[in-house]
Amino acid sequence: MAPRLEPSLSYPATPSEGDFYIWFLEFSNSYNLHLTRPPLDLSPRKTRDYSELQFYELLKVQYLKGNHRVIHNLFDQGAKEVHSKWVKKPRAELGLLPLPTHPLRATSEPERQQLLGLLRAIIDDIDSTSISPHSAIIAPNAHEVYDETISPTRRRRSKRHSDDWRVSPTRKRTRNSPSEIDTECDPDDERPPSVLSVLDRGRVHTASPAPSDPRLSRSKPIYGLTNSANASKSTFASQVFSDRDENGPPRDSQETQTTVIASSFGSMKLPIVQAQRTVESDSGSFAPSSGTERALQISFGEYEQLQQNVNRPLKDDPSATSVFSRSSELDMTRASTPPLPPPSSPPASPPTASLPRHSPSNVPVVEQPSDTPPRMLRGASRNFEQRLHGIWPHLPSHYDRAPFVVRWEILRVALHFGVEMDDLRLDYDPSLTDQKILWARLQALPIFRGKDKEFPERSRPDAWTAALNDKFVSKDEVVVLTASLTANTSKAGPAFILKLNPLRLDWPHRLSRRFGSDRFLELVIPSMGSQDVKNFGESAIESIQKWLVKDFHFLLGRVWTSFFVKPSLPKKINNENTLGPPSKTIYQERVYFFAEDGNDFRRLGIGEHFSPKGEPVGMHTKMGRGSLLDWLLQIPNNQDQSVLKLFSRIALGLSRTRPTIVVQPEQIRHQPVDILSPTGKVMNDGIARISHGLARAIRDILRLADLPAGFQGRFGSAKGFWIRDTTDTSDDIWIETFPSQRKWNCDYVDEDHRTFEVRSESRELKSANLNLQLLPILEDRAINANLMKTQVGKFMRDSLKRDLDAQKAAMQNPTQFRLWVHENSSSSRRAERIKQEQVPFTGGLPSNREDIMAYLLDSGFDPTKLKYLSDHARNLRKQKCEELQERLNVKVGCSTYAYMVVDFLGILEEDEVHLGFSSKFADEQSGFSETYLHGMDVLVARTPAHYPSDIQKVKAVFKPELGSLKDVIIFPAKGNIPLADKLSGGDYDGDIAWVCWEPSIVNNFRNAELPNVPDLFQQGVVRKENISYINLVGTADITSEFLVRAFHFNMQQNLLGMCTNYKEKFCYARNSVRDDSAILLSTLISHLVDRAKQGIVFTDQDWAKLRKSLSRVDPPEPRYKKETWSGKGEPTHIIDYVKFIVGKPTVEAELRAFNQFLGQAEHFDKHLIQWYQYFEKLQRPLAERKEAERMGIMKKSTWETVLEELRKDIDAVALEWPKFRGEWDAKIAYIYGKWQEISPTNKVNSKTIKSIQPEDQVRIGLSTWDLLKASFCFRMYYNKYPTFVWYIMGKQLAHLKALCVSHEASAPPVLMIATMYAGSRPDNRYARTLAARHDGQSVFDDEAIDEERATSLSDDEN
Repeated sequence: MAPRLEPSLSYPATPSEGDFYIWFLEFSNSYNLHLTRPPLDLSPRKTRDYSELQFYELLKVQYLKGNHRVIHNLFDQGAKEVHSKWVKKPRAELGLLPLPTHPLRATSEPERQQLLGLLRAIIDDIDSTSISPHSAIIAPNAHEVYDETISPTRRRRSKRHSDDWRVSPTRKRTRNSPSEIDTECDPDDERPPSVLSVLDRGRVHTASPAPSDPRLSRSKPIYGLTNSANASKSTFASQVFSDRDENGPPRDSQETQTTVIASSFGSMKLPIVQAQRTVESDSGSFAPSSGTERALQISFGEYEQLQQNVNRPLKDDPSATSVFSRSSELDMTRASTPPLPPPSSPPASPPTASLPRHSPSNVPVVEQPSDTPPRMLRGASRNFEQRLHGIWPHLPSHYDRAPFVVRWEILRVALHFGVEMDDLRLDYDPSLTDQKILWARLQALPIFRGKDKEFPERSRPDAWTAALNDKFVSKDEVVVLTASLTANTSKAGPAFILKLNPLRLDWPHRLSRRFGSDRFLELVIPSMGSQDVKNFGESAIESIQKWLVKDFHFLLGRVWTSFFVKPSLPKKINNENTLGPPSKTIYQERVYFFAEDGNDFRRLGIGEHFSPKGEPVGMHTKMGRGSLLDWLLQIPNNQDQSVLKLFSRIALGLSRTRPTIVVQPEQIRHQPVDILSPTGKVMNDGIARISHGLARAIRDILRLADLPAGFQGRFGSAKGFWIRDTTDTSDDIWIETFPSQRKWNCDYVDEDHRTFEVRSESRELKSANLNLQLLPILEDRAINANLMKTQVGKFMRDSLKRDLDAQKAAMQNPTQFRLWVHENSSSSRRAERIKQEQVPFTGGLPSNREDIMAYLLDSGFDPTKLKYLSDHARNLRKQKCEELQERLNVKVGCSTYAYMVVDFLGILEEDEVHLGFSSKFADEQSGFSETYLHGMDVLVARTPAHYPSDIQKVKAVFKPELGSLKDVIIFPAKGNIPLADKLSGGDYDGDIAWVCWEPSIVNNFRNAELPNVPDLFQQGVVRKENISYINLVGTADITSEFLVRAFHFNMQQNLLGMCTNYKEKFCYARNSVRDDSAILLSTLISHLVDRAKQGIVFTDQDWAKLRKSLSRVDPPEPRYKKETWSGKGEPTHIIDYVKFIVGKPTVEAELRAFNQFLGQAEHFDKHLIQWYQYFEKLQRPLAERKEAERMGIMKKSTWETVLEELRKDIDAVALEWPKFRGEWDAKIAYIYGKWQEISPTNKVNSKTIKSIQPEDQVRIGLSTWDLLKASFCFRMYYNKYPTFVWYIMGKQLAHLKALCVSHEASAPPVLMIATMYAGSRPDNRYARTLAARHDGQSVFDDEAIDEERATSLSDDEN
């Protein structure tokens, strides 16, 4: 809640611009004036366009002159006079209207304009009158006076502003005048009680008499006031702080010069506002809304930085950092407001004001900020840093009252077209919260016309709706803000081009749940080692890192600071040949930003250290990133950790999870030690147990059908996997953690740290593919290498042929094909349906290709007859074949992927594992069909695999005591080394194992001994950076120092990918994975995997030195990386053999046969034009129409006019299809929007036309008019633009098809609501039985025997 302010605000001893900043904010908020500061990059010409922005500069000039007290007191009296004329609510309840002693707040726009008119009049008259800043303002009951010496130079009269007061002219700053940013102000400092007490002071005294000014005795009333009989003649003195010692009492007063002015505002000339409203709200409220508190375009933090940086002497540091740099002195959680004079007793009543006699002429004139922030660097470095500060676009202040989502979308479109926001000329009004209206207004703006690109993709409607609510959430998901920077190839303009991405929904992370998702921004930037960044020059990397970490970043009216960085997925740019190798790969970093401050943020309350939880989007509390990290990591309790390890733990707070149960402190069991082997190895690294009751509660919250064996999750500082305790049969709720899980010391006080967060859970297992990385190790460890190679090739050939035959057979029958589509869909398809509780659509068809095929099949289309549907089937098969050929993912029926867990009961012996299935695991090829494995050897591995010992042969046994833990593979807790550690150094925090029990592979495999791993630290190959956080204690800004070090390390080029590729080539050239050099490279890779957490230092120079020691020349690329075999004779390497001898020939042959099978389909469908044909018959016969036209009879029937105009509209939209050059989703959204705008022509006025557009049918796109449009368009463009026809009006065409097919079958179509359709799935038994019947085969009823049937069978036997 905003502090309650009396009419007089706090006044510092020496007015400064930093103090003015605070005064300006409080003054505006006290009266709901909504005044804002002009952005730094807003030119004077722009300021004139937004007249209200000029109040900032005008009031600042008066503040520095010392006239602000007079202005405020005069304004308060005038506001009372204005307020007395406002229409009050009759019989208002007590407290509804503001008390006379409260600041009089505007409660409507007309009232605000009246108050602004009053302020204009006061400033104009003060400028036209010679006023002394040392005149006295004395409260009616004042009797004390203090002295202060007046400098003679301050008696000179200043120039009056020009009549065009609405813009403060830019003046040059004199050599000795202070800069506009010479003062300091901590944006997060709480104002101490002494500040508030100063607000009530009404006495100021001068050290010597001031000469009277005869102009003040003029008969003309100041401000247009008349001295009526009732006017008060009170005299008040303007306060001036005494000349006193820094800590001593003020000197005795000598004499007070007073100026007499009228105290009545009865006849003041104010702007007339015709429209007045009854005051319904509490105008005296001191808790302004977020819109009311948007007083500044830039936060206090930015202003302080401008002050601090420019204050540095140029002679000492001519290359000073950016004026936008985060000060090393800044501490967002520490108050540093300078001490103020002791408070005096407040006046009994609000004081009136007097006009000082003189205005000082030597008060420095502040230079107007230019469009580019001032820099103090030289040469290329200065120019590049200026380009960095030009990245963030300016948002005009008139968008301040717009919701954040509206600001985001408008700016996103402007950035897409490269248009300045000031040039949009789009004013905000509440209707723009409707996404369709907003985009219609944007598309209508003249500035976007004639651009060489189309509009970007729209944010999804569900994300838009969620962003409009107070919490930025939608059910279990939150709105995510993401953006990207791409290097600007031009040498002018910003160094990077900013792109805002469409809003999307995703799971929340802990930080977003605690502080609000809208306060977090994810920015993807090119890696510092990428060529795009190197093109900027050698010094660019340091400048970019410094800009990211130390600077404030101003975007969308908020102040953002970075606090974490991690590698992002590389961006691949392909050649024109999409099947060719990528021509360019851009490695990227993902930087996380936190909104510390903003135009609609409030200050932390006294005693508050963190922003309150659950704040609405528009009413956040200011908080620095230091507090953010302290809340998450509880840094004071973890200063002994290394900087890099502690920094890596931030990732746990950013892990996207599903929150479930809040566990109470007494339900947490923190185990003091891990389970250790006889040699001291941790046997349960990353895993613990939860109670059966807690597992059930988590299942219920996640709405899971079955109770999983365990969950991968996060809990406070603990991460890993939690399995159900098989010995717990109670309903108790408890959870345990082990030291290997706890990544920092957490007190578990905050309930967000006691919330069990689920990342994933164990699920039903299915057959898996054999990863390409495992093939060289399988060949190396094979008893018979040729047999292993042949067997793997056979699996690939049989798997591919079986899949193609199944698809061809299924396409003969739509019901069977519908089942095939379902069985060959990815698991993400179901996840997306669950999120949205419907099948997501893009335009007129489902978003997912498999859903498109299922939707058209459900509507009655035949995949062998409709080419659009058969093309989807062909593309799906082609993609699977190409993926198989590229990745060589050989499907092995008797294999699966499962979470690795530990046997806490200790009943499994070393090299024994337990694996049970929640449902019967069946493999048609081998005939395997069981619910558990027992008494057989199995292979277990974890990818990536590098050492020969990374695949282990172990014994699968079934233990009844572990039988309830299904769909996870249980490893023993016995032995000297954990089995997980043998598999590429794995652990149990969520690692997944590949498990294979195929006899032809397992029986031809023998284990390798664990290798003798070289000590790369001792050899000097790698080093470690291990400075602890506690070593940073004592630095001016420890948070910034912490992040600077962490960002610098984490943004260095990671050579993991380069080393992995080299090792692949090296081992291929030597045809060995077990020699000393291969082991050394594998060890290096295992170190680099944990580089960020362990602080491993391995540079380009180190890598070049190591390569030179391994081989004089780098090995060539493996032949399997090429499209065709280029070696001599037949391939010998297992991957070459599988790709070129088996995979490529099989894929090519099968695709040829499949294309021939689909060759009879066509685009036309007679059912889809019948709807149009019906309306076409309502026209006159064609011969009659031509005859009328020949005779000059131009009158047409209603339907002739309607169809003619509809044809024109369809042509206009269809012609847009080939012209669009944007992203696919953006193209669909744009054309679909145009399609929806087609409505019946207004050239006819017929009730018949209106009758074909019932409102309820129009909303879902299935009115008669919608069906007519679709049918007509299909007839016109089914062959020319088939993709356009289906993606834009597929929903209507599917509806028409279902009507016609149902009519022919004499059965009505069945309607389903969206949620039911999303959960529907084909019946396997029904589809196969029906297919067998159509093939003339015998059909057997293999239904399970139920009670009724069992009774019937018993009766028959009797």
